[in-house]
Amino acid sequence: MIRLGPLVLPALLLALPACSRGDAPTDASPLPVVSSRPAPAPRPAGPAELALVAPLAPGSTLDGFAVREIRAVQDGVLTLVCEKDRAAVRLSVALAVDDGPTPPAFAGKYAVFYSARGSDPADGERLAKALAAILEKHPDVPVPPGMTSFVPTPIPI
Repeated sequence: MIRLGPLVLPALLLALPACSRGDAPTDASPLPVVSSRPAPAPRPAGPAELALVAPLAPGSTLDGFAVREIRAVQDGVLTLVCEKDRAAVRLSVALAVDDGPTPPAFAGKYAVFYSARGSDPADGERLAKALAAILEKHPDVPVPPGMTSFVPTPIPI
């Protein structure tokens, strides 16, 4: 059994009415808003992104994986989705920075990251290097608008 000091209960009784009136301190963080609306579908890549990864296009292959999607730059990153059987590898191209996370592949000013589902991590690393080899063939292609360095985001549990 926990024994409360003689002043704890009166303090709680004084604070409770203030909270119920809406007079509680406002320094608490608001609760996140959860929307029932689905996130908007990613936009397909435009000419600037496609020029950087040419000759890749949706439907082509990259080291034995089918390129299902090439997405426009969103949140600073160009994304390619590759699939083979039940495996999927998402490749993320961003600007390389010295103080950022270490990518599995570099191509000049670009860093290539991956995430894999239903696949061996070696596949992701191999695809990242294959994409980097393609990016290296386009040193004169301008950086797509909106591209920035890669900032990892936590995966919700």
